[in-house]
Amino acid sequence: MQENHHEIRIRITGTDNPEQDAADLTAWLEREPWLTRRRHEWTSSPRPAGEGEGGDETGPADMAIGVDDLILVVIGAVAGEITKSLSIALQEWLRRRREERATGEQPSVMVGEGGGGLRELDGAGDGSSAED
Repeated sequence: MQENHHEIRIRITGTDNPEQDAADLTAWLEREPWLTRRRHEWTSSPRPAGEGEGGDETGPADMAIGVDDLILVVIGAVAGEITKSLSIALQEWLRRRREERATGEQPSVMVGEGGGGLRELDGAGDGSSAED
């Protein structure tokens, strides 16, 4: 019997160093209990052709050219089990990243299911995430 898996595509935009941000975000999520209890893996995938910064007005288009999307593959998980926890963790990471942004940066995170469309994460943060 084949195990199901759930793929989530994450795109970081509006920063001077999206590769470093992807590494930092991966490390941030790796400490999350909801993720460490599940088998998972990280991959990267080139952005689909023609999918640049269009629709994302949070930063200059040239900041993320050639940057791959980060793919979280959670094995044996159901989408509903991880969606809320992932959203909270991403919002908290984005809130902190925005606090530390360099001049001209407008960090943003887009997230979506596998190869589906991406939606911009509301990273304003409502204070409901777990404390460190």
